[in-house]
Amino acid sequence: MKILVVYDGTVHAKRALRYGISQCAEKGGEVMLLSVFDRGLFVDYEAGLAAEDRARQEFLLRVQEAKTLVQEERTLVNVRYITADGDPDTIAAQLAGSEGADLILAPPRSKGLVKTSPVPVQVIPGTILIPVDNACAAPGTVEYVAREAIATASEVVVLGIVPVHIYSSSEKKELAAVKKRTADCVRRTKKLIHERGIPVTDAIRAGFPDEEILKAADIHDASLIILPAGSAVPSELSKAASVLLDEPHRLRRTLFLVPAETTA
Repeated sequence: MKILVVYDGTVHAKRALRYGISQCAEKGGEVMLLSVFDRGLFVDYEAGLAAEDRARQEFLLRVQEAKTLVQEERTLVNVRYITADGDPDTIAAQLAGSEGADLILAPPRSKGLVKTSPVPVQVIPGTILIPVDNACAAPGTVEYVAREAIATASEVVVLGIVPVHIYSSSEKKELAAVKKRTADCVRRTKKLIHERGIPVTDAIRAGFPDEEILKAADIHDASLIILPAGSAVPSELSKAASVLLDEPHRLRRTLFLVPAETTA
């Protein structure tokens, strides 16, 4: 696994760096730590070269600060330091493509990368989207979501999905029962996450699951989507996961599949 961390010295960037190191330590891989000096900020700036020189010194201090942070993590993960001049988002997108990165971790000021990056982007802190259906989220899924939310200081959106396309006009009662059960599952899952002290909201959408998940991800600015993996009897959500994984150009976000044994 190769993770590119966009580092700007903010508290959020530090959290993203720690998170990236922990992910590579767990799954194996390398962290590329990118620090970019944006000279464009000083075009026509009244203070001129003196201000740019001071900003350059502060930039170099941030780079050193990042190296110190990595040392404090006492990690065996290989961290490669990359510095550049230019627009941070443009350079990050280009580097991710040329270096074959699997994921970009970025602070909120670089959330525009979600639309321009050739690889998935996870904004930290961000929003975690957890779609559920009438089968509810299993305890293992909720625990995983909670761990990720705490590690990235993210909020959670519990998204109820009602696959109306699989019901005919003669199955109105069945559809009504599914809608009610889905709403109950959303409330239960939201309550479990809220009890862990994590900011959480909810929403319900009806339609083709893959399409509704992407729409909700755009509306809520989600940076991570957590879905159930396939099982002996695939659900509409696991089918949606397969569709989204096959079409990464539509996804543009990190998608994690919870193992089947932890789903209901």
